[in-house]
Amino acid sequence: MAHRSPDALLDLHSSRRRRTRIRSTGMLLPITIYVLATLSFAHAFSSNHVQPANGHSSRQGHQLLSSSASPRIQTCKRLPTVRHAESISTRQVVGDWEELHGNFLLRPSVEAGPPRALIHFLGGAIVGASPHITYRYMLERLAEKGFLVIATPYDLSFDHLSTCDAVISRFERIASLLAQTYGALPVVGVGHSCGALLQLLITSLFPDTPRAANALISYNNKPVSDAIPLFDEVFAPLFTYAAARNDPNRHSGSKIISVGLDLAKAAAIGQVPSDDLLSEAARLVVPPAFSNTESGDRQRIAVPKELRDLFQSFASPVTTALSESGFTSIVSETFDTLQQVPKLIDEVADGARDFVPPPALVKSMTRKAYRARRTLILQYMEDPIDESNELEELLNAAGQIIRNKRPMIQIDVQKRQLAGGHAAPLLAPPLDLATRAETVLGVEAAKENLRYKEADQTVEELSRWLEDANL
Repeated sequence: MAHRSPDALLDLHSSRRRRTRIRSTGMLLPITIYVLATLSFAHAFSSNHVQPANGHSSRQGHQLLSSSASPRIQTCKRLPTVRHAESISTRQVVGDWEELHGNFLLRPSVEAGPPRALIHFLGGAIVGASPHITYRYMLERLAEKGFLVIATPYDLSFDHLSTCDAVISRFERIASLLAQTYGALPVVGVGHSCGALLQLLITSLFPDTPRAANALISYNNKPVSDAIPLFDEVFAPLFTYAAARNDPNRHSGSKIISVGLDLAKAAAIGQVPSDDLLSEAARLVVPPAFSNTESGDRQRIAVPKELRDLFQSFASPVTTALSESGFTSIVSETFDTLQQVPKLIDEVADGARDFVPPPALVKSMTRKAYRARRTLILQYMEDPIDESNELEELLNAAGQIIRNKRPMIQIDVQKRQLAGGHAAPLLAPPLDLATRAETVLGVEAAKENLRYKEADQTVEELSRWLEDANL
């Protein structure tokens, strides 16, 4: 890693950028929609230079495509409902992870020396809300190999450009702090599934957020009709009914689900729910037709402080043990992740019916505006929803367009196939558990018995590619 490319360094002091505006979305995994359907049905029938706005990048690669892409980009519109991860305020951390400005940070060990590069990671649909939990093994292995890891959580939305915008805003908040500590580092975007699509959009449509390189894992960008069978016929009407937007006789199903998740979270981690949460739950129990201002006042619940203190004193030994074991963090993050479900129900109820722009327009914009000089595409051989072959053709076409305009610029696109399925990066224990298992069982036996061989191969492939790239 002797040479650091000047066209993809993390700027030490710049924290603002001009953003190219477009209305865009990606895909939902089919399993997500069935989770939504189950919950709704139950309710329905009960209930690398970050730069200033006027700045000019010294990166020729950055300057190459930004002007040609903007006319098409500005013609798109946004959906009225915008959902992103800015609502997340307090998060649980595990192991050596830190939470800073809405990002999860993992530093390489001091013994490993200065970081070799900064990996900015985005996870898949739903699980991307807690990447430090769901992708813990893979990201901890990368940190172990000397990389500084930033994993930015996001809430899934039909509006993927709003998600990109929120992700970049969060990343910029932490960038200047890390630059003060580590200096300029090449930024490598790594994304899995929906996260790969987001990285593609960031690199193509946000010209002031350059990447030295991208690693896109299990990429897919399907139209809604393929991603969610029977969406228009079954799921959209069901979610609209459950949300009860225009029915004064029913409470919102998404609100009931959200409050239920908060109550379950409090119970699971051994806490007495807040008075506000208990009061809201009590309000939702009473049908709107039977509630009024006076009854609303009577539904206000206040748990005496003495009772709360008594409960905490009895529960303290158990909750402390669970917290020290990491169980509390995992449970808390699980319920926080599930809070995406009611938000998605609301988006559908508010009119979201398709991904905008459709895949064809995403492809067109990527072909004209993708700017990463190096890209690794990782494809799993047992992944039925993968579209890496199409992505490879698309990025090669983008590279040809760049070479036609700037013959001296070299675009490197590599595709590798690995054993495993779509969820391979997720199927692994925490690194410390894997290490102990390898000590007792042996390396290969541990990987087979704990079923993280594919995740480990993913890390090794990423590491080899980053070494060869010599960023």
